[in-house]
Amino acid sequence: MSKVQKTCFLVVISVTFIGCANTAANLQMETARYIGGNLSAEQVAVSDIDRGAIDVKWKASAPNGNYDCSADDMVRHVLCTKR
Repeated sequence: MSKVQKTCFLVVISVTFIGCANTAANLQMETARYIGGNLSAEQVAVSDIDRGAIDVKWKASAPNGNYDCSADDMVRHVLCTKR
């Protein structure tokens, strides 16, 4: 009688989606939301975008002034300070 050896392999595939939550368009939208006052994203210009490993910093210009902004990498916690 022959022995049949069965070998089972568990293959785990990890998929990581690296999104672009901090695109210029999203930064415009979130800056407008943070500043408020019926400001639309189209009225906000962003520049000097500095994407770090865990955060993003940028400069924003709006009709009511210029701002230094920062947020976490997914742009959930925005902080803008008027210059």
